[in-house]
Formats: sequence, structure tokens, C-alpha cells
Amino acid sequence: MKKIFLITTFGMLLGLSSQANAGKVMFGQQDSIHFVANTTIPGPSGSRLFLGHLVTMHAFLLPYYVESKGLVLGVSGESKKYIPLPAEQQLAEFKKAGFLPNDLPTPELSIFDYVFGFSLELLLLVAIGYPLLKSRFAKKNG
Repeated sequence: MKKIFLITTFGMLLGLSSQANAGKVMFGQQDSIHFVANTTIPGPSGSRLFLGHLVTMHAFLLPYYVESKGLVLGVSGESKKYIPLPAEQQLAEFKKAGFLPNDLPTPELSIFDYVFGFSLELLLLVAIGYPLLKSRFAKKNG
């Protein structure tokens, strides 16, 4: 029963991952860019740019830490390519020209980012906590 519970829990955690990360064993630092808004800024080689939120996950088998790296300009069709936002003066010019919104949104991690970003800890908590609780209830009822 314990093995079935652990396998189910592990499967659920993997199921929470995005399609890009589903079923992958992860190591090291992995960046992803979450879409925030469209822009009209011309990109290199005619590519389209969008305003994105750069999220970095640190992993050993599963992610154990997630952090927001702020807003970037993502390259459409390229899941890992981005351009850092320009310096304040050029950013103000982009806003004035209508390439970017005047009020840039504050990037925030979603509940999904937190759950998946700390999935190694959650798995360990369940793997250690479940047997402890089970033995405690067994002693209490027995």
C-alpha cells in the first residue's frame, strides 16, 4: 500500500508539470518564459517579441527551488530565447512609442510555479510524513 501511495504521489507531481517538463528528469538550472503581453517591438531577423516573465527552476531529479528573474522580451516560437529589457531610458522610449504598455506588470510566480518549483520537497514531505503519520495512528488505535 505504501509503494502504491508513493508512486501515485510521484505521478501526480509529474502530472502537475507543464507539457514541456512532463516526464523529464531535471538537473541544474532551467529557464522558462511565461507570456505576459504582446509587443510591437521588432525582433532580430524579423522575429516577433513579446513581454515575458523569466522563471528559473533549480532541480535535482525534480525542481527544489524556483525564482522570478523579472520581465524580459521573449522571442516568439523560441521557448528558451529572450532579450533582457533595455535600460530605463530606452524602456521609456519604447513606452512612449507605444511598443510597450506604460505600466509594466509586476512579475509574480503563480501557485503552479511554487508547487512544481518545490516538488522535490513536497515529494520528500509525503514520503517521510505519510509513514510517520501512519505509524502514529496505528499506535494510537492499537
